[in-house]
Amino acid sequence: MSRFSRIIMWILLWGALFVAIAYFLPKTVVVERSAEIQAPAKTVYAQIIDLHQWDHWSPWKRMNDDVSVEYKNNGVGVGSGYTLTSKTKKESGATIEITEAKPFDKIAVMLDFKERGEASSCFLLTENNMTTTVTWTLTYDVGNNPFARWIGLLMNKSMGTDFDNGLVKLKALCQVIDKENEYVILLDEVEEMNYAGVRETVPFIEVSREMSAMYNEISKFLAQKEIEMAGMPFALYHLMDEEEIDLECGIPIDEIVEGNRTVNVATFPTTTCACLDFYGDYNNLQEGHIALQKWMETHGLNLASAPMEIYLTDPQQEPDPANWITRICYPVER
Repeated sequence: MSRFSRIIMWILLWGALFVAIAYFLPKTVVVERSAEIQAPAKTVYAQIIDLHQWDHWSPWKRMNDDVSVEYKNNGVGVGSGYTLTSKTKKESGATIEITEAKPFDKIAVMLDFKERGEASSCFLLTENNMTTTVTWTLTYDVGNNPFARWIGLLMNKSMGTDFDNGLVKLKALCQVIDKENEYVILLDEVEEMNYAGVRETVPFIEVSREMSAMYNEISKFLAQKEIEMAGMPFALYHLMDEEEIDLECGIPIDEIVEGNRTVNVATFPTTTCACLDFYGDYNNLQEGHIALQKWMETHGLNLASAPMEIYLTDPQQEPDPANWITRICYPVER
């Protein structure tokens, strides 16, 4: 046998061995990394469920001006996503879509890397004493290609490094948000509720006094009907200008009863809202409204109906305004 023939034989042998061993390698590659973040799970969850925030921490963010991004369903919540596309390399890019979410606990994501295949990813959040443990997992099917299976052996290290870097940035982002008391805004459902309410157009400068009178009127109505509150008081701002506000004050109730000439009994439908919890005096609530308005503009969301304030703290039980919590909710069109 000639030397050339022996070389060919060895190449074929090693090639066959390369392919044979490949089929004993895992078909599914799992990459998993974890990090502890000194911030509440709600803060961490908000940075993951909102794909607009991924630019601040994700290894799959836009790397340069050559990459364009197109958001799906406004880029926030289940069913939202985005597509990254290179302006010069049309075959490159990625599509990301949020497929499942359990608030403050879990977010599942599907990824399509085009010619590089598809993968699923999951974020699990566990909070303990204001510290959140984030476990980030990616599952990737490399298929039956022997070369892809060999490459799969390297993925845990290469993508694991990306995950570690992403979690470091996510940790820094969340801890700054928590330290600086920045607003955490989420899409949430305000559940259907029956309520007794009073709606009037009042002068802007008299809002506080008028609201107090309206709530007193509702309270007297509930006392007469022997009905108890079923939730915290709220206000709906139907229309406002510099001088007047079309204002409705309400108190949730469990029963449907007939109203009177002043108090109306109605049902507020389940509504998807952009929400934030504002901590502080009612006189400063405008700061929260401005933050929500800017957030909705950034996400391309339109206001569907009247903004709502839900007063989660009873000032009679908590005299310090710094501890008052007001949930501000803007119903959205998607």
